[in-house]
Amino acid sequence: MLPPLKALQAFEATARLKSFSKAAEQLYVTQSAVSHQVKLLEDFIGQPLLLRQNKSVELTQSGDMLYSVVRDCFVRLNSVTQHLLNQPPVQLKILAQTSIAVEWLAPRLELFKQQHPELDTLLDMASMANNADPELYDIILGTWPAPAGFVSRQLRTEFWYPVCAPAQFQLLKTDNAAELLHYPLYSSETGEDWQLWCQHQQLRSPAAMQLRYVNLALLATKAVTAGSGFALSNDFIAGTALASGQLVALRQFSYQLPWGQYQLHYKTDSIQSTAVAHFIQWLTEQLQPVAA
Repeated sequence: MLPPLKALQAFEATARLKSFSKAAEQLYVTQSAVSHQVKLLEDFIGQPLLLRQNKSVELTQSGDMLYSVVRDCFVRLNSVTQHLLNQPPVQLKILAQTSIAVEWLAPRLELFKQQHPELDTLLDMASMANNADPELYDIILGTWPAPAGFVSRQLRTEFWYPVCAPAQFQLLKTDNAAELLHYPLYSSETGEDWQLWCQHQQLRSPAAMQLRYVNLALLATKAVTAGSGFALSNDFIAGTALASGQLVALRQFSYQLPWGQYQLHYKTDSIQSTAVAHFIQWLTEQLQPVAA
């Protein structure tokens, strides 16, 4: 059976300072309160622990034995507490595909920090799944398949659609999807993304499309902001540029790119499981449509 902690605290301070009054000052209580707690401890132990001699206090043999243990415990407890208090916040390591990292996630991380000030995030990005070691991360966001040891959930159903600069949009004469094929088409998939788009729109691909090749859908989206051509993009990548009027979306020509669905991958056995759960909940809230 353990002695009362409050009584041990009063006894330790009194034995260390050899004074009830000084112990009371340090503990921010009255002298009588300290004396009362020490008396409770002596009753609990069944032996006197302190000898009260005029204004001085001396330890009995039993008190000295108890004090040596209590002092060591309090020193160690204080040391551990200080170490924990000085620890940085829990850091959640996130890897995101370049497109969603740059245009969508990075600008929103401060919102997560405001909701969870006790958590820090380290955001890293990669253009391809094999460019990073998944074991270094707690959460992975991208269109990649789940790494070993991770479970997945789809963020939402993602639609891809042509985007262009306002100046390019003004050049369109009809509301016919085929007209887009008369202009430069930026592709991050060696043209296969536009081939699938044509199939979805029930268009016959021209023998020689004006394809412009880039490595990432983000680069294709950025390229058309210069004013010429079209790129296939989505809300994660083009959302900010669409909101600012830098780009125009032709959503009537949208389709689901088979490899363009973003997934959330996370470890169920992560030591940061609580932080991971907080991030997933926050991310889910961020993906909810804004009420009109």
